[in-house]
Amino acid sequence: MKRVALVMGLSDFFEHGIARGVVRYAKSRPDWRIYGHSWMFRGLGDLGQWKGDGVIARIESGAEADALAALGLPLVDVAGAYARPGFRSVTNDDALTGHQAATYLASIGFSRLAFLGVEGVAWSAARREGAARALGLEAAAIPSFERSLPWWEDGTADEAGLEGFLKALPRPGAVFACNDTAGLRAVEICARLGIDVPSELAVLGVDDEDIVCELASPSLSSVALDCETIGYRAAALLDAVLDAKAGNGSEGLGPPPGTALTVAPRKVEERESTLTYASTDPLVSQAAAAIRARAHEGLDVEGLLRIVATSRRSLEKRFRAATGHSLHEEILAARVARARRLLGATDLTMDAVAAASGFGSLQRFHEAFRRLEGRTPGDYRRDQPR
Repeated sequence: MKRVALVMGLSDFFEHGIARGVVRYAKSRPDWRIYGHSWMFRGLGDLGQWKGDGVIARIESGAEADALAALGLPLVDVAGAYARPGFRSVTNDDALTGHQAATYLASIGFSRLAFLGVEGVAWSAARREGAARALGLEAAAIPSFERSLPWWEDGTADEAGLEGFLKALPRPGAVFACNDTAGLRAVEICARLGIDVPSELAVLGVDDEDIVCELASPSLSSVALDCETIGYRAAALLDAVLDAKAGNGSEGLGPPPGTALTVAPRKVEERESTLTYASTDPLVSQAAAAIRARAHEGLDVEGLLRIVATSRRSLEKRFRAATGHSLHEEILAARVARARRLLGATDLTMDAVAAASGFGSLQRFHEAFRRLEGRTPGDYRRDQPR
């Protein structure tokens, strides 16, 4: 039997997704036994005394990395924060995550952004650098506020520095938070300071911890990660190493130490914290905000003109000049974005999803979804992690 330690506490959405992927892989291999700190797995106990074959770990400190390296066992890291020469890794593509975040913020009118990060860890730095490259900037050109991960997770930490940072940002502005924890702190502080989110500061997180993101006020938009695929591929990578070791007496013919694989993030899950559009044209901003907030209620162009006091011809011309597409296209995109959320987070029927997204008929819903997403709503739902 291959005895594999899953070293993580299963305390958050990220770790739950990783565990799902590892378990899915293990179920396809009858010779795998998983040990962990959760009651769901065989007890791991004192890792230093554990007699196993390999480790899959979320390494969150240098001390933890050193302790795991001292075990001398094949190890696959899924965090990408603290590397060691003997480690292999399967992690989220953090540079692509930053690029995707910045591209999304640019699509709602923000050509610049500020960054909230975790100091001294590679994944946070990569997200900042990816965002900078998407905007054609050096990472140092992005205003940043960084603290340790324990600081971000400590609800009693002194927030004066973060308050000052947020207050000093030009408005309207955009804040890209390296994870949802930082994004939620930003939303809470803005509410306390009287800074309106999203009209003054739009806030985007990473991880898409759906329950806490939905419960925030306003709800937090976030880049969703494909954690289950990360876990599955981490298990497959470790299995290849263990197979090579069993067949040859060493790891020499398996994936070499230092092997680093990445998994692309999923899409931005848009919620209230980014339902805005930054434009020097106030009518364009007003129209875009109304569309994002009310398209799912059945808002059409005629209804929009009752909100934005101008002629249709003038608004269409100004909106296309600012965004590159028509009002109708923006409305369809907003409805499809809401449908994506409902397909991934609920078990509503297709008829119910269509109605809740603002489509007048199931046929129109399918046509619009397939045109914008390149696949049917049913195919999209089947691909979502469960």
